[in-house]
Amino acid sequence: MIYGKIWLVVKPSVGVPLLLGAVAVSSFAVHYALLTHTTWLPKYYEGAAGRVAAVTAPATPAAPK
Repeated sequence: MIYGKIWLVVKPSVGVPLLLGAVAVSSFAVHYALLTHTTWLPKYYEGAAGRVAAVTAPATPAAPK
């Protein structure tokens, strides 16, 4: 482990919960920012179906060469 000496300064009983708490808070902040600053994500979470253009097959098949 590259940063193994950090546990000589910070006790693991303090450092691990602090690290996991920081990850949780930053994840919440990113998701909140996406929900409040985009228009497509709330629609996606609500399950609103997007509009898809219908694709039709050609009326006549292509002639072989």
